[in-house]
Amino acid sequence: MKRLFPIIIVLLVVVLSGCTGRDTSSEMKGQIFERANLNLNGKMMDIQLMPNDARAGEKITANLVVGNTGSESISSETIEIKAKAKSLDDFLANFAIMLMSNEKKTVTFSNDYGEEIKPGMIKPFTHDFPTPMELRDRSLSGIYEVTIILSVNGQQVESKSMNLKLRSGKPRDGSNTQANTSSGTVSSTSTPMVTASASPAMTVTAAPTPTPTPTPVAVTVEPTGNIYVTRIMSYKFGEPSLSIDAGDTLQWYNLDDETMTVAEIDGKIPNQSVYSRRNYNFTTTGTYKFQLFYSKMRVDPPVQILTVKLNQSQ
Repeated sequence: MKRLFPIIIVLLVVVLSGCTGRDTSSEMKGQIFERANLNLNGKMMDIQLMPNDARAGEKITANLVVGNTGSESISSETIEIKAKAKSLDDFLANFAIMLMSNEKKTVTFSNDYGEEIKPGMIKPFTHDFPTPMELRDRSLSGIYEVTIILSVNGQQVESKSMNLKLRSGKPRDGSNTQANTSSGTVSSTSTPMVTASASPAMTVTAAPTPTPTPTPVAVTVEPTGNIYVTRIMSYKFGEPSLSIDAGDTLQWYNLDDETMTVAEIDGKIPNQSVYSRRNYNFTTTGTYKFQLFYSKMRVDPPVQILTVKLNQSQ
């Protein structure tokens, strides 16, 4: 019995310190929800949590690419993020969370959007959320399970979970900020005694009402037979901005060894899959904003602005 006692103590310390089963893998696990409307569906095509060296108390930015995989247009989106403490670096903080219920050690944030995504189209979303820094003066660095739930038009469609490592150390300047609420409402529940400094009072001055600018009328013309080539290289647009006449054809010439997807953010034209060359004839005047997507991308999608103008001789 005397020999077993030290062994039991060692095992207890190892378990309570969170040193067993500590998983830092970033592999995602997913769940598909049953849908009442089978024609309405959405999918998180890509998820990135930045920065990848975040410290406890710093803000995390979730960059998502959402695709409409159904046959009905999506007009509203809700992105819900749940961060659950799994294993903390500090011994006493880890012991404290082991005594908490799942509800108490989970923080939830929700953000609503009103973006239109037509069937077969994709659109990027950004959602910021803060992370806890301390629990009774103990660092909350460690492993967290982050679950992201996507709802479209009020219907839950998919969730994905991954592990997030929060490092120790003082939060860097400008990182310990509240979640971005400019694109919706953010709600949080069950924040476990997080210390935070009070924000200074802010004075808001009402801006004058701007004079509305009339929207130019789009003009459609016949094809001209002119073809303009724009390159894609090093996973970027070779020409970030360019201008052509209505009726001209734009050719994306991909110099990389990977198929790229060119997506117009407002869905004015269908997504263009570019392996080598891809042509599209622009017969309608206006401004088109494209983003470039490819597999395993870890940065914001590059942007290309195309202005289609009316040739006065037409």
